[in-house]
Parts: sequence; C-alpha cells; structure tokens
Amino acid sequence: MHNYIRVIALLAAATLLFPVAAQESSRGPSTPEERERALKTAQLLRAAPLEASTKSEQEWLIKWLIEVPDISVTLCSGITGDLGKSKSGHPGVILASQMASQAAYAIQHRDATPNAVAAYLAGAEGALETYKAIRSKDPKFRAPGLDELMRRQEKGELEAVVKERAAAKCK
Repeated sequence: MHNYIRVIALLAAATLLFPVAAQESSRGPSTPEERERALKTAQLLRAAPLEASTKSEQEWLIKWLIEVPDISVTLCSGITGDLGKSKSGHPGVILASQMASQAAYAIQHRDATPNAVAAYLAGAEGALETYKAIRSKDPKFRAPGLDELMRRQEKGELEAVVKERAAAKCK
C-alpha cells in the first residue's frame, strides 16, 4: 500500500474513532517524553520527509494522536488544497507533516486558549516546508495547492489565506 493511501486510511480511522477512543480509552494523557518525540517528529517531517527513519516516526505520531486524549488535531485539506496525484507517497507525507505541525502547535500552546486558525497556519507552514524538502529531492513532483500557498506566503499573505480558507472550508 502506498504511503499516501496509508495516511489517508489512518486519518479516516482517526476521524471516525478518535471521539470513541478518547472517551473509552484507559490511556492517560500524553507524557512529556511523548510530547518531545512528537515535536521532534514534526521537525523530522519538515526537514527530512523522504528519509527511511521518518516513515516509522510518522506512523507513530498518527497512532499516538488517535490514542492520546489531551492533544487533538483537526485536519482540514481545504487549507493546503490540491496535493497532486502521485504514486510516490509524497502527498501522504505532506498531510502527515501538516498534522505533526498542528500537533506541535497544540503541544507548545497547551495552556493557551485554543486557536484553530493559528493551528491551521502552523500546519500549512509545516506542509510548505515539507513540500520544499521533497521538491529538493524530487523536482518533478508538483502539488498545485502548495504552489499557490507558496506564492501567497512570498507575498506575506499566508496567514490571511489560511484564515479565509479555514472559515470557508473547515468545520
């Protein structure tokens, strides 16, 4: 199974199972060590998304986010737009990075009032960094939605476009 399909399947399971898992799980809140690992995984996905070691950390993070009751991420594909069609698995890694970056934001702002737009912005920034890292290794890969976000970021409009898309496309 391609990495992209695996991530989509895990995301679908997370969407369907997370409320049940959080309510019925005997699992306690995240530990400081797990949160540190999640932060490192977010950095790894942004810097070295195609490294072999990244895949196992990515899978750990997604599973952890499904299980842990105190850190939550709401993925909205409307923020990044079209991630392109690829058998390479690159779109899946980008989605995982988006989730990891949102999780990192949630961890770093645990005591703050939840701010969905700021979390989506962190996710978009992580996805863009991952996309740039992937393109440095695979220049033929294109993700039209991220190309558009990069243009908007270069113009200093990333936060505004994320806010606009969040209001229109995310629930």
